[in-house]
Amino acid sequence: MKRIFIFCLVAMAALLFMGCDNSSTDGNHAPGVPQFPSPLSGATGVGNVTELSWSCEDEDGDPLTYTVLLGRTEELQVVASNISDAFITLDTLDYSQRYYWKIKASDGKETTAGAQWRFNTIEENVPPTPPANPIPSDSLIDTSVDILFRWYSYDINGDDVTFDFCLGMDDNPPVIAQNLSDMMFNVTNLDYHTYYYWKVISHSANMVTEGPVWCFETKYYNYPPAVPHTPFPHSGSNGISTNSSLSWNCSDPENDDLTYDIYLGIDTNPPLAVLGFGSMTYTPQSLEPLTTYYWRVDAWDGNNYSHGPIWQITTGDPNNPPDAPYMPRPTDGAVGESVYAMLRWTCNDPDGDDLMYKVYFGISENLTEDNVIALGITEENWELGILTFNTTYYWKITAHDGEMTATSETWSFTTEVFNP
Repeated sequence: MKRIFIFCLVAMAALLFMGCDNSSTDGNHAPGVPQFPSPLSGATGVGNVTELSWSCEDEDGDPLTYTVLLGRTEELQVVASNISDAFITLDTLDYSQRYYWKIKASDGKETTAGAQWRFNTIEENVPPTPPANPIPSDSLIDTSVDILFRWYSYDINGDDVTFDFCLGMDDNPPVIAQNLSDMMFNVTNLDYHTYYYWKVISHSANMVTEGPVWCFETKYYNYPPAVPHTPFPHSGSNGISTNSSLSWNCSDPENDDLTYDIYLGIDTNPPLAVLGFGSMTYTPQSLEPLTTYYWRVDAWDGNNYSHGPIWQITTGDPNNPPDAPYMPRPTDGAVGESVYAMLRWTCNDPDGDDLMYKVYFGISENLTEDNVIALGITEENWELGILTFNTTYYWKITAHDGEMTATSETWSFTTEVFNP
């Protein structure tokens, strides 16, 4: 009797162990549970022609086939079986109906049933959606007088939609175009600086949806430019260089291209110096030293002028340019120079002005702005760091006194040969 009891315990343990393994006796695993339904469970507004899809995996990588069950109640009927795709298109669904569905996945040996999902189909003869996303946007100002109007509206049942376009100068605009098949309408030659109202009426399957009323304002025909302002040198400035440039600021509200008429002279009502100048910086040909000048700028946008005020400046003593930098060290053409080189030079200004220097350095005799290694320095030397052995270098210096510039010759030197 004791042996029989022990045998029963061993048999029960074996059965329990086997029940903990989801594989069959031949090692096969059942398919995973079908999931990720589309439409989502509980979805509404599903079309009466729709695609059902899902996702399912098999741990063994076995190919899967599916059985699709569908019904208007929770009592489901098979509508497709032994399909290999994880989707099916249904084209006989009724409007305004709740449907239940689920999927059974089979790997040829075992079957796994998914959860039961549901969705609701759309109502029959739903009108088109209200027109939306207007271009131009509602309440936009300064629009063009030539506009391609755009909007967006669709029919959830998939019916064709046509549109009536309404446009006018009050908030109940009249229809000016009917039965449009595209969601756009082009209007040209609107009035300048005018408020307009517009709306769109959508039609589909004998149903109508009227959109909201939108508005916009067209631009002015032409605004004059801003009055020229912010002169430099500032009006009333004294001691201005005879080589000074005159500059100002100006803009146009419509971003029209501007030209300028420049008046300059020693009279308080200065004469025209330049007509139709295209920049906001003008350098007079010659100004006399210790002289008061009057000047003004008129801006022209092709349609209107803006007349600037009269400004006044007084020049100072004449300025002379710096001497060209000279006495290079290393000397021009020197050979065997140390690779630990420093550039030195000498420069003078006849007016005693403080000078700033720009250093050009490179291995090509044609030095450009890409070869500038120092800018705005005040010392007459520049340390180069470690150079390459047995290499010819070229260099030059420009001196600037705040107004005028002088440039040296291009010099060269060759570094020493490496001697280990």
